[in-house]
Amino acid sequence: MRLNPVFEKEMKRNSRSSRISWIIFVCNLLLAVVAFVCYFGESSQLGYLAPVSYSVPMNCYILMTYLLFILVVLSVPAVAGGSISLEREKKTLDVLLTTNLNPWRIITGKLEASLGVVLILTVSALPVLSLVVVFGGIGLGGLLLMAGGLLLTGIFVGSIGIFCSVVFKRTTLATVLSYVIVVFLVVGICACTGLAYYAGLLQQEMTAAYQQIDVGGVIYLLLFNPFTSFAGIISRQLGNGREMEQLCYLLGNYGQNPLIHYLPEASAVLQLLISAVLLVTAGRKLNPLNK
Repeated sequence: MRLNPVFEKEMKRNSRSSRISWIIFVCNLLLAVVAFVCYFGESSQLGYLAPVSYSVPMNCYILMTYLLFILVVLSVPAVAGGSISLEREKKTLDVLLTTNLNPWRIITGKLEASLGVVLILTVSALPVLSLVVVFGGIGLGGLLLMAGGLLLTGIFVGSIGIFCSVVFKRTTLATVLSYVIVVFLVVGICACTGLAYYAGLLQQEMTAAYQQIDVGGVIYLLLFNPFTSFAGIISRQLGNGREMEQLCYLLGNYGQNPLIHYLPEASAVLQLLISAVLLVTAGRKLNPLNK
């Protein structure tokens, strides 16, 4: 199978880039610190690993996977945000468009390069994450499912970065706006939901009457948050798989709403749809025949 030439070129460039090396080093250093604190911190207090403390590997796994999610969210925009605009600044975009590669292959090649960073981070972190396998609870299938969740996040975040890189000509502006959008989707949506819940608490105190707090339609913003789908995967691995649904019921009375019941799955589907729309739009805008 022949590789996408754009992807092959980007991977060669990334392999020579010190930035990717530093990202991998910092990622594994942070994961190792978390594992060291969780395991040796517990055993140093007791002198041994007590049976009741076998929940420590599970908690360690949760911390490491969420940390890996944050690192993916922070590293992918740095790669995807300047993928097209950097070619434009180097005056190589016009040359690239004159080849037999159509704009869609150029876009997908840039996305594959962004996913390559996610794959490198995930594979390099497997030795640390495999500590959980030693104690049981998470098997190889669970690690692969977690890696799939990270790839989904990489596709969504990478599509946003590539779209910004096509729309905005300056690499700095495209990268900054990519980070702004991603941070809003991950942190801003959670903040909006929290503010809506806090407003409900204030209203409850002012009326001095107990009533269930309802954030209303704000809850549906969680569908756009990539953390929703990833947290759903971790929930199915270590919990009953309904933690996200139970959290939503604390924020309002949604009855048997299917979107709330299947919130992580619906969020994953919506992210893929948005990614497809962004990539198709970026490909059309990049096509010189449409200008």
